[in-house]
Amino acid sequence: MRTVFLIVILSFSFELQAQLYIQPIKKDSGKKQDATQNQAVADPISLPFWDDFSITTDAPDSLRIWGSDTSRQWNYELSKDVFVNATLAINPPSYRVATFDGLDTNGAFHGEEVGLTDQLVSDTIDLQGGFDVVFSFYWQAGGNVEIPEEGDSLVLQFYNQADTLSPWQTYWKKDGGELAADEDTVFTQVAIPIPSELLNQKFLFRFQSYGDQDGPFDAWHVDWIYMNNKRAEDDFFYEGEVSLNSDIKLLFSPFKSVPINQISDAAFITDVNVSSMNLNPEPDNIGLAVNYLLSIDEVGIENQITSGTTFTEDLRNFFNPAPDKVTMQNELTFSGLSFQDLVGTDSVIIEATVNTESTTTVDFLDGTNINLRVNDTVRTSYTLHNYYAYDDGTAEYAAGTNINGAQVTLQYWLQRPDTLTHVDIYFPNIDPSSTGSALELQIYKELSEDSDPIRAQSITVQNGTKLNAFRRYPLNNPLVLADTFYVGYRQNQNEYIGVGFDRSNEAASAYIYENKSGVWERNTRLTGALMIRPVFEKLDSLVLGAAELPEEIKAYPNPTEGYLKIKGKYEAVTLMDFAGKVWYQNSKLEQHDLRNLPSGLYLLTVHRKEGDQTLKIIKE
Repeated sequence: MRTVFLIVILSFSFELQAQLYIQPIKKDSGKKQDATQNQAVADPISLPFWDDFSITTDAPDSLRIWGSDTSRQWNYELSKDVFVNATLAINPPSYRVATFDGLDTNGAFHGEEVGLTDQLVSDTIDLQGGFDVVFSFYWQAGGNVEIPEEGDSLVLQFYNQADTLSPWQTYWKKDGGELAADEDTVFTQVAIPIPSELLNQKFLFRFQSYGDQDGPFDAWHVDWIYMNNKRAEDDFFYEGEVSLNSDIKLLFSPFKSVPINQISDAAFITDVNVSSMNLNPEPDNIGLAVNYLLSIDEVGIENQITSGTTFTEDLRNFFNPAPDKVTMQNELTFSGLSFQDLVGTDSVIIEATVNTESTTTVDFLDGTNINLRVNDTVRTSYTLHNYYAYDDGTAEYAAGTNINGAQVTLQYWLQRPDTLTHVDIYFPNIDPSSTGSALELQIYKELSEDSDPIRAQSITVQNGTKLNAFRRYPLNNPLVLADTFYVGYRQNQNEYIGVGFDRSNEAASAYIYENKSGVWERNTRLTGALMIRPVFEKLDSLVLGAAELPEEIKAYPNPTEGYLKIKGKYEAVTLMDFAGKVWYQNSKLEQHDLRNLPSGLYLLTVHRKEGDQTLKIIKE
């Protein structure tokens, strides 16, 4: 997924900021749109043209069926950097939108100027012989991203092959300085008649955005593009179109994932929610209700946890009153779920699916055969293993602070006692890199002005070389916990250190705490989840609740002039500096010879069956 900024509009300067703030994260440098999908097809697309982006992710379709034609839908050679997503817009007409902003395909800046940012170009469309052809689409400015300002714009252009000097001509434009009061949160529909001089075999259209090229700014969202014959210019309603327009909300709220041994208690079972949108006018001939079905299954196992759970949507009180605005979002709630029958004992993946009960094709008012059921199904997967996660595994940006001494922590709780063995943290690839920086990993039992962590140890930041790749940090000694606990870190320098931040889970925001001046404060500004996960890994040498823990590793003499001895059972050691460079590795020895190493501070990781332990070593 392309990396983007969301929600909070913050400065990107490097002035000291005690509160959490966001920074851009880099994508894998080699990941690009796949041009190989772009199969050479000579025949132009025929009408009708319709896409709501609901069955694709990241980038618009390069190949999709339109009636009997299998031509490409989008022109990949000319299009660039548009991001198809389900999170950046507010209350879209259907599931997923196309977002235009100042980031390229890989989540990096376009440049440092103001100008053309993203562009989406259709393939050739055959309009010859058409009549009363109308092109329509929905748009929104900003949404959950920064709102465009004066001088920023979204432009729609049509291609006129007869004009050899300026074939691309603008037929609609919206400037950020002309936005109405609701156009940053509500989708507005525009319908444009196609001039007769453009009704030829080589018609194309394109959307372009203009604005700041140096970040996730000046965002526009486009959805539900529709072009066809026999349309009136005020043809804004689409009879029979009731669609799902969001991901399925959390099954184990506020968590995205919980340890499998914790979910048998009913305390984690919550209602299942998903939202829908109605593009119909007040119902007359379309029926008075639509039924949605929920099913939950274990992936890879023939075990259906629940099925047939139905939500009936009453369309008599749920319809779109405005001809050019989308305002009628509804929340579907499925209740009475049980997860007592999970087959997997260690790790399972469950998938929740919501779809309409009917499988009948619904057509447009003009009788056009376009199946509007493609946006009536949403699937969301959940992994249940040995860790808690507020996040969905995908970071939209980094959140952190650059203040020495600032503390950040997340609240968790257990239904029954368990042993904390590791902490997974995703440190995104940011600029400048924070690799090699030292943090103090902290575990708290409670947060108060005079409370101290029950476990604190030094860890070294390693920025991910791959997108969304967590780094696992073992506790020096596993920690038996029960009830509420907190996992986080303390910063030791005035340099920005960012942790992956996923904005998809609004409920997670309330479980982030900051301490910038000796007082713990609950987060009230950022919306989303920090990507820090406590892990409860099974260790054969541990008995839950046992009084004795594995023997603590000790390294001496420390400081050392060259020879280092290690007390305790272990298999091997790794010595690295705070930049992550490995200086020494070896299996267990009576003593380790470090005489050739430069003087300085190092991190010694002692590898053992019970879990790795990391110590600070000074080489004189």
